[in-house]
Amino acid sequence: MTLSRRAAAVDLALVLGVALASLRWASPANSPFKNMHGMAAVLALAAFQFTVEGLVPLLLVVIRREKFSDFGLTLGKAGKSISLAIALAALYDLCVSWRAAAWLWVPLRRHTAVRLSLGAGFPWEILGFAVTIAVWGCVEGLFGVFFARRVDQFIGHSGTGWLATGALAFGCYNGLLHLAIGQGMEGFLTNFFSGYAIGAIPAVSRNAVGSALFQSLTNAVGRL
Repeated sequence: MTLSRRAAAVDLALVLGVALASLRWASPANSPFKNMHGMAAVLALAAFQFTVEGLVPLLLVVIRREKFSDFGLTLGKAGKSISLAIALAALYDLCVSWRAAAWLWVPLRRHTAVRLSLGAGFPWEILGFAVTIAVWGCVEGLFGVFFARRVDQFIGHSGTGWLATGALAFGCYNGLLHLAIGQGMEGFLTNFFSGYAIGAIPAVSRNAVGSALFQSLTNAVGRL
């Protein structure tokens, strides 16, 4: 579907506005849910994160009468997208493992929601893991796909190839966002790579399934 540059700019302004407005609560120390525990805390954090990165893009897709396939969410070429995601995730994990001098391969192990889920006990911890993957893996990954596509639509780029403007733009956005919440230059670099990979996977494979997989595999990786 063809979207006007003006509409793309409006959508980008909306999603950026919501994300920037939420920055003050992004760090665990300032979280409005920091005194909550167990599954209540997991669900509250997930609802907050979905509102920040999932709700507005979803509403905009509906309002613009777009299809999920417009963003690469199809079965066609999914194999290539998944293979690319696994390769890039392995490269990411190798880089962060080298920097940490330890094998960091376990997805989401350091994530607050995972720690809270483990404290909830069986069977609630299974639900907590599923919610964590759905929100901080799939929703966050697809937010990047939406962002990159809107950037490409705004500047009139085809959105294809390793140097797709949208992929580079989301890499910069992701890096700067984590720099702003206190993760330093290392946080900027790792999150730039992560954001770039999320946008580059559909730009190269023409399928966005791998973007959600990549985010799920690399977000908050922890020690073996």
